[in-house]
Amino acid sequence: MIKELLQPEIEELLKAQRWEELREVIDEWPVAEIADVLVALAASDRVIFFRVLPRHISAEVFSYLEADYQNALLDEMTTEETRHLLANLRPDDRTTLLGELPGQVTQRLLNYLSPQDLKEARQLLGYPEESIGRLMTPDYVAVRPSWTVEEALQHIRKMGKSSETINVIYVTDTAWHLLDALDLQTFILARPDATVEDLMDLTVISIEASVDREEAVTMMQKYDKVVLPVVDSDGVLLGIVTVDDVLDVAEEEATEDFQKMGGVSALDKPYLSADIWTMFKKRGGWLAVLFLGQMLTASAMETFESQLETVIVLAIFIPLIISSGGNSGSQATSLIIRAMAVGEVTIRDWWTVMRREAITGVILGVFLAVIGILRIIGWQWLGWYDYGGDYVLIALTVSVALVGVVSWGSLAGSMLPFVLRRFGFDPATSSAPFVATLVDVTGLLIYFGAAALILT
Repeated sequence: MIKELLQPEIEELLKAQRWEELREVIDEWPVAEIADVLVALAASDRVIFFRVLPRHISAEVFSYLEADYQNALLDEMTTEETRHLLANLRPDDRTTLLGELPGQVTQRLLNYLSPQDLKEARQLLGYPEESIGRLMTPDYVAVRPSWTVEEALQHIRKMGKSSETINVIYVTDTAWHLLDALDLQTFILARPDATVEDLMDLTVISIEASVDREEAVTMMQKYDKVVLPVVDSDGVLLGIVTVDDVLDVAEEEATEDFQKMGGVSALDKPYLSADIWTMFKKRGGWLAVLFLGQMLTASAMETFESQLETVIVLAIFIPLIISSGGNSGSQATSLIIRAMAVGEVTIRDWWTVMRREAITGVILGVFLAVIGILRIIGWQWLGWYDYGGDYVLIALTVSVALVGVVSWGSLAGSMLPFVLRRFGFDPATSSAPFVATLVDVTGLLIYFGAAALILT
């Protein structure tokens, strides 16, 4: 909203070089709104606007930007500006930035870090790219179980300023093994002379640094957490991961799944930032695979060419048959992929899903078959189209084919994600176009097989 209302004023202040007035205008804005304004400016004005920002918010604004905008700003910034920016970025945001840059650029930026920040950055970059370790920050507050509440609160006041969040306070032993996680409210309401151990309930939920970052999304949803402690395999507290980073992961994974389900390899960048060659590479391979699959459809029709010549009316219903099967398959695969993504269905549920989809497919097929029969007989009786003397048999052929194709489509569409997951592939790869192509070929075989049995 701020962007639409005040962007013309911002551009005017930039043009007039009224820097102090510009700082006063934006000083009270939410950081996310400032980032939106920066992105909306012309490329030549962005770095000027960023340099005008008050130093206490510039790093936070930078962390809100997409990678392409961050890289463009870094290219224009001086060594001292870059050094200041990196020093003020939170560890998790700095790790994300360094992980997305080319290797040479990352190495150059690492040289700008202080020894402590450099050690921290290399440690976080050492975790696998898709792991929780890349997302965590070591800025948290921990207390000891033997401390009194008053001692713990004094420590929280001292260390809380540099922490990512103080909503949750962690309890560790002298070897930094995680013992518990307590809400700040618990300390505020407790007696000052009570010990931390008196407040502990030992029900802490944690996540290992080496696991895939999608697991954090699932755990935060399941346990209704806004922050999770990150530990190593021995239970030593390494850092925390917060909900803002996890929401970014959820959005990225959902976008990737939607793209795969549409028959497109994941773009890994915003749509408008992808060049034409990237779009070709991401889409061309899938289209080629689908095209080759559709060649099998042509081969199936060539096999039954004599039947088409004998009963030419069969060709009229080919689009109806194969699209019904493809649609039912796409519905099933979309439902199962999403159910897997949110943890509603696991690979162990394959038999239950198969049984449900087989029954559902038959019911849907019968429903469409009734509509098909009424259409053919109705058109014949009303004189809108002459299907010949065998119109009843044609209606029966179409109805039987619809039951078979829709049932097969539902079954194939629901089972393909399980097969992919079993062999270690992303279930989202079983995209709707892929399932539709598979069902097209088998649908024609079912259709002409039914025609051969009923019409001859």
